Amino acid sequence: LSVTFTNSRVNGKVAMKCRQKYDGQSRRFMGKSLFAVGILIAVLASSCDKLLLGPEEGMSPLPRQHATRFETILDSLRYSIDVPALAGAVMTDTGIVEAAAVGCRRYGGAENVTVADRFHLGSCGKSFTAVLIGLLVDEGKLTWTTTLPEIFPEYAETMRAEYRGVNVRDILSHSAGFMRDAGIASHAATARGRRTEVVAWALRQQPAAQRGKELYSNLGFMIAGAIAEKLADSSYESLLADRVLQPLGLITAGLGVMGTEGLEDQPLQHTCNHAPLEATPDAHLQDIYNSAGGLYMSVRDWARSCRWVLACEAGHATLLRPETARVISAVCACHADARRSVARGGVGTTEC
Repeated sequence: LSVTFTNSRVNGKVAMKCRQKYDGQSRRFMGKSLFAVGILIAVLASSCDKLLLGPEEGMSPLPRQHATRFETILDSLRYSIDVPALAGAVMTDTGIVEAAAVGCRRYGGAENVTVADRFHLGSCGKSFTAVLIGLLVDEGKLTWTTTLPEIFPEYAETMRAEYRGVNVRDILSHSAGFMRDAGIASHAATARGRRTEVVAWALRQQPAAQRGKELYSNLGFMIAGAIAEKLADSSYESLLADRVLQPLGLITAGLGVMGTEGLEDQPLQHTCNHAPLEATPDAHLQDIYNSAGGLYMSVRDWARSCRWVLACEAGHATLLRPETARVISAVCACHADARRSVARGGVGTTEC
C-alpha cells in the first residue's frame, strides 16, 4: 500500500499525525480484502492538528455513504484527518482501477470537489524534473556525471571550489551540498532569467553540507531546471509541457495558480488553520520553484504518471530509455537511508 501526501503547507508534526491516523484506516482497508498495488492520495492544504477556526466559520462536510466502497473509505479518511478535500486512486502497472475525489474546495463549503479537480503536488513534482533531465541524457546533451563547471563554464572561475566536482546525479539526489531554499530576490523579467540569477548566486554561497551527504534541497532542483533550460535553450515551463506532460497524456497538469480568481472552480489551498487562500495571481510558490514543486494535476493524471513509473520499473519504459528510467528510480548508494531514490522527491519518495 503506497501513500503519498502532497501538501506544501502541512508541517512535519501534522503530517506525522495524519500518517498515524491513516495507518489504522489502511489496515481496515486491507483487512477487508480489497487489494491494491497503489493508493495515491493528494491532500488539499489543511491541518489535522487542531481546528483553529470558530464553529460559525463552518466545518468540513461529514462523511457519507458513496456509490463505491473506495469513495466511502476515502471520505471517512478525509473526515478523520480533518481536511477540506481528498483525492485518491487505486492503480497497477496496467491501468487505473478506480479514482475518486471527496470533500469541498473551500473548508466549510459545499461538497463540490470532482475527480477532475487539480491538486498541488508539491515536491512530488521534482520527479518530473528528473524525467526531463533524463530526456536530455538520452539525447546526449549531458550525462549523470556531467559537472557544474561543464554545464556552466561562465561560472567556473567564480563558483566556490566545493561545487566544482558536483555533478547532475548529486543534484538530483540532494547530495550536492546546496542549502534547502534560495535566499535571493531575483529581478529578471522571466522565470528563466530569474533561475539564471539563482544559479549565479547559489554557486557563490557556502555549502550547507559536504558533497555526498544528503540535505534536502529545493535550491538544487531550481538549478536542475536551469540546467535543462540552458542545454535545451527553452524555458523549463515549456520544456516540461512539451517534452514530459503532453507525451504522458497528463492533460490537467499545469504550473502556478489552480483555478480562477473570485471563483471556486478548483480546490483552494489552505493555511494550517484551515483558512482558504483565494486564487489570486500570487497565491502559489514563486515561479523559480516550478522545477522544485510548482506542479498540479488531477488525481487521475497523478495516478497515470505513477502507473508509468511502475511500468518503467517493470522494464517497459516509454519516453525514456530503460537504463535511464532505472537510474532515476534506483536507490542512491551515496545515502545511508536505502529508501531514497536518485530523484528523491518524486519517482521514489518525497519530502515536502
